Amino acid sequence: MTIDKYINPDFNRAKQLIFLGMAFAGLLIISLIIMFGTRMSVCLVHSSERHDEFKRRTVDNMQLFFEMMISSTSVILFACAYIICNHIFELLTPLYQAKKMGSMPMGIKWFYYQWDKNKDFLLLFLISMTCFINTVLDKIIIPLRRISKEDKASVRMLGMFYAIIVLTCFTTFGDATVSKEQYSPIMMYYFGLMIGRFVYFDASFVDFIYAILGAIKHGLLLVFALLLSGILSVIGFKLGYLIKENYYIVGLLYTDIFILVAIFIMHHLRGLSLFIRNEEDEEYEEYDDYDDEDEEYEDEEEEEDDEEELMLKRKKKAKAKEKAKAKLKEQKLKQQKFKQQFNRRATDKIKEYDSYGGYDNGDYDDFDV
Repeated sequence: MTIDKYINPDFNRAKQLIFLGMAFAGLLIISLIIMFGTRMSVCLVHSSERHDEFKRRTVDNMQLFFEMMISSTSVILFACAYIICNHIFELLTPLYQAKKMGSMPMGIKWFYYQWDKNKDFLLLFLISMTCFINTVLDKIIIPLRRISKEDKASVRMLGMFYAIIVLTCFTTFGDATVSKEQYSPIMMYYFGLMIGRFVYFDASFVDFIYAILGAIKHGLLLVFALLLSGILSVIGFKLGYLIKENYYIVGLLYTDIFILVAIFIMHHLRGLSLFIRNEEDEEYEEYDDYDDEDEEYEDEEEEEDDEEELMLKRKKKAKAKEKAKAKLKEQKLKQQKFKQQFNRRATDKIKEYDSYGGYDNGDYDDFDV
């Protein structure tokens, strides 16, 4: 295999458009599944807040899935770069041993020397570049503004899980074009990064638990990413769009790039606005292109919510009146009891005084000065 065969020459523009359409269709199916799951999750929310909560959760979940695909593509890009660089090094090694590299360009000689002497540092540089590419993608090219830092860290860690699962499948089920020893260093790098994410020098047990819970919370996104990229890759290999001689991981990278292009189209054409709308809230202004059907649907739902709110208000007023009446009755009963007790005491005092014979003003004449 030569270096110029990393790109399939038969994968022309027409086939690329067909494959892009497949990626867009798969992404649309995943989006509908996420929306259905979100609809089920808001069933327990009060009807007056259900629609807004559905919109908020759907946008959040979709952007988390987009971040999952961006992170997994960046991680696979690093693995693919390592495989290609290592393959080029192996192609140049016989020429170097035979001392036939004299006619080679200086760039190729420099690459061979650096990969031979400073391979570990180059791998760290590639990891840093993938992190930079990930940030550029989710900040500038496909801006995802609603994801918190904690959720973004959890999803990016799942991107490493994605790479480890893919590389494990390649080593288990076989990629005849690559020896298993080439995948092992990449897997060890990702294992080290994941362990560093879970346990670091000043981490507590609580931090470890939070990291585990964050990974479990977004685990379905990893499943969706594996299914989408896996099924599209198998279809691409079957149809001849991706060739096995170019390494399976290169074909997977092509698939992830097409998925990212579909995500870019969906995000910037506001594909979610067909299902999600909000005209007043500023935090949804990036999805504020709405159609007439959505307006009619929201008006009907608002009327239903208004009727329910009126019924609730009437019930509350009725309960308040009943409580007020009960309080008035209690107060009247207390007043009656107090009057009865006062009259009894007064009559008892009068009877007691009469028993002593009463009094006359003349009894106090002896005290006059």
